[in-house]
Amino acid sequence: MQNAFILALVVSAFILALVLAYRMFQSWIFHKEKDWAFQLKAENNKALSSLRLTACERVIIMLERITPTSLVMRQNVSGKTAGALQLELIKSIREEFELNVSLQMYVSEPTWNSVRAAKDEVIELVRIAFTKVTPDSPAMELSREIFLLEAQTNNGTIKAALAAIRREIESRY
Repeated sequence: MQNAFILALVVSAFILALVLAYRMFQSWIFHKEKDWAFQLKAENNKALSSLRLTACERVIIMLERITPTSLVMRQNVSGKTAGALQLELIKSIREEFELNVSLQMYVSEPTWNSVRAAKDEVIELVRIAFTKVTPDSPAMELSREIFLLEAQTNNGTIKAALAAIRREIESRY
């Protein structure tokens, strides 16, 4: 009887030791998985941070390229009509935006909305300048009107978009 009691005690202790070992192993695996997940997330964030920074740089370049002065200076205005120049400028703005539209996934929605507003304002500025000349007038007249309007608006929405990007960079990096 005493042997049976000792055997039951030993078996119980053995089972308890197995249960404790199993629970400790389970706890160790749980913490290891959390550690691996944290390391993986940290590595992904590091890679994503580089992509975000590059995207912000490209958005800044796009905004600089769609400023009215920059747009007009890149066009050959000699021998063109105002109507042809207007079409080319709007086409350039849209192409520049479409080439960079995928960058919106790397910036916040409010920042991207400010970039889109800047693009829309530049297109509107070109259209308003075009209403001040005749379609057959020389492209230089349209250029002059664009420069005058740009001086009046001071590229406000472009500056606002640039500021939004800078704030985003400062808050993330």
